[in-house]
Amino acid sequence: MTEEQDEGISLSRRDVFVGALGAGVTLAGAAGVAALNENSQIDSVSSDSTSDPDVVIIGAGFSGITAARELRRYGYKVVILEARNRLGGRTFTNEFEGKSVDFGGTWVHWLQPYIWAEIGRYGVELEETHGATATDVILLDYDGKRHELNFLSIFEEFNAAAEKFFDNKAYLTLPRPAEPFVDTDWMEEDRVAAKEKIQSSSDNPIIQALVETLYGLYGASELSNVSWIHLMRWYALSGYNITNMNDITARFKIKGGTRNLLDRMAEDTNADIRIGTAVSSVEQDSNNVTITTESGDKLTCKAAICTVPLNVLQDVKFSPTLNTQKLAAAKEGHAGTATKVHIRLDKEYSNFSAWSPGGDTPLNFVLWEGVEDGKTSLIAFGPSPETLNVNDIEAVEAAMKKFIPDAKVSACYGYDWNLDPYSKGVWCVYRPGQSRFLEQLQKPEGRVHFSSADWASGWVGSIDGAIEQGIVNASALHEQLTNA
Repeated sequence: MTEEQDEGISLSRRDVFVGALGAGVTLAGAAGVAALNENSQIDSVSSDSTSDPDVVIIGAGFSGITAARELRRYGYKVVILEARNRLGGRTFTNEFEGKSVDFGGTWVHWLQPYIWAEIGRYGVELEETHGATATDVILLDYDGKRHELNFLSIFEEFNAAAEKFFDNKAYLTLPRPAEPFVDTDWMEEDRVAAKEKIQSSSDNPIIQALVETLYGLYGASELSNVSWIHLMRWYALSGYNITNMNDITARFKIKGGTRNLLDRMAEDTNADIRIGTAVSSVEQDSNNVTITTESGDKLTCKAAICTVPLNVLQDVKFSPTLNTQKLAAAKEGHAGTATKVHIRLDKEYSNFSAWSPGGDTPLNFVLWEGVEDGKTSLIAFGPSPETLNVNDIEAVEAAMKKFIPDAKVSACYGYDWNLDPYSKGVWCVYRPGQSRFLEQLQKPEGRVHFSSADWASGWVGSIDGAIEQGIVNASALHEQLTNA
């Protein structure tokens, strides 16, 4: 991958990553890098090491691991090259206060067909984030005034406003949301930023603030940067139901963390998984693909699958050059810049959620996780690292005091995906107009296939979308080589 320049000083992306780890995972009183290394898969989980693979997969997140497993069943020898010192991509299970927690992708649901099939296949269990269904809600309104609300008493009005946000026409616009190319009329609607629809959702400023908070959370950014249709796709995939959407995105998670499932899938790949191996270039001719790593090693294979996220795609040199629409999409990048932080408060609080609208608030959504040993665990989100350093315990405490005036933070821990050079952002959220790139992002270029949740047909930006793309691309690659 290319080197980045900063004030005339050349830094390799690996150097930047080390810096990001130092800044992004340090706990108050704990060494974040050590914690990362102790809880990562440093050694290969493979058994079929080979220098002459049939297929090379770039990236060992859920998409790459899924593709590798499927290709094994077709009989191919596979090498996976992963830039980080762990598996998982934008999912990342690590320890916080003695428990395994997820710092990236987390929640799953039976309305997400690909991840649900894997949960059943490997027999993993789910557990619940109870704050997602809390009755007690704390809201900071547009003026920063604090309100204590009973969600049940306002749910009907909130639900109506949340649906009105989509002009009450989501079903007509996206009747088959998991098949985006059956009828592409919906793409014609993709000119509007989500922010433009907020004020028309309700005449009640309290309800409007709640709706803006909800969609700001899903949008992972200031809503002026977020495509309204992108959020509508999530809503349609949730069965056109706000309660389902809430449960899918914030309620049910894999017990023991996403790593509990990913490890089992990785064991099934029988692939040679090489971690700490970043890719700099991908070259191909009519017969082969040659992958060159940052260290200069080369691997030649019959075909390749690239799972590099949208915001990093232009950092890999491709020869021949990628399709112009892929390059344009990569140059624009998606909008997701949110922060996520695990928080421990020093005393017990009963189940609640906390909401705050707008893109300039330090934290805009807080979920109660439970009480243990007299302390309360929370998961909190903010719109951007520019509004809050999630590993500054004093700053996090100040943000929490806006919701709970007597809050005392005893520990906090977050990972800044925006600093991570192999993600450069959180879950994928399209900017207005970016759906026009979807078809070209999915298309292979010669013998190189592209597999990422960032251009899933269904759940864009989710674990389900990553698995979908891994299955689809493994099948397409097999068909290509079979018919070659």
